[in-house]
Amino acid sequence: MTNHIEDKDDDLLTNVVEPDENEWKKFIDDMKYVRALEYVLQNAPVRAKDLEKKKKASHMALSTMMKIKTNEIADAVNSIPAPLRDTLMKYVYKGFENPKDYSSSALLTWHEKVLAATGLGSIVRVLTDRRTV
Repeated sequence: MTNHIEDKDDDLLTNVVEPDENEWKKFIDDMKYVRALEYVLQNAPVRAKDLEKKKKASHMALSTMMKIKTNEIADAVNSIPAPLRDTLMKYVYKGFENPKDYSSSALLTWHEKVLAATGLGSIVRVLTDRRTV
């Protein structure tokens, strides 16, 4: 008897994407921080098993989030396509795992703004989704 969950996991190993660091740096160098964040979210390695890929993408996302000014966070969240906002919330929680590396107050602001844009459903989806960042 095969386990259907394991079969689905095998499907997750195909088409694994990850953000290209050079492409991300172009956006950062041009000070297009929201576009850089959106790029990382679009290419988040949620299906990857390689922890280094996930760590690298997390660093890209979180360091980009820290570059966006507090008073611009709400506009940034609202400009990000709705399907990517759950991934953004995943990165917020990832940042909370390392409070010494990223500003907790900034992450709380991100959390507040993403929650306002997505509702409580986002938190439930993020906490129950097996695809992690």
